[in-house]
Amino acid sequence: MPIANDSSAVLRAVVTTALGALPLENASVTVSTAADETGARTLLYSVRTGPGGMTPPMTLSTPPLSNSLSPDSGPPYAVYTVEVVRDGYTPLTALHVTMFSGVPAVLPVALTPLDENQPSSQTDLTATGDPQVLYHPITGEE
Repeated sequence: MPIANDSSAVLRAVVTTALGALPLENASVTVSTAADETGARTLLYSVRTGPGGMTPPMTLSTPPLSNSLSPDSGPPYAVYTVEVVRDGYTPLTALHVTMFSGVPAVLPVALTPLDENQPSSQTDLTATGDPQVLYHPITGEE
């Protein structure tokens, strides 16, 4: 497994059926940058899950760990979008997946089977909007 350094982290996705009952082999998992102000994203990985429903390790770029030491250093995390698709299941998109320098992460994804002859529809795993604020600068006002 790749080792993350001070400016990267390793992500793996584990894809199962709803409620985690069975691992799903051969699900397509793509990882891209979060959308920029124009809505454009950059594709970083396109992989498939193995027999246990897990992707191979994917090393992603992150800000340095030192960013977490001061509120003025910028965000201490990088944000990515993960999309999971498999025939016969509702596709799922995980928005704002945060990755911290040197911290490996496993993203559990449970796909819901489609009813017979049901058209596929996209489901978001997380809400749209800004990433969670991890710190709040003290302004002296209360």
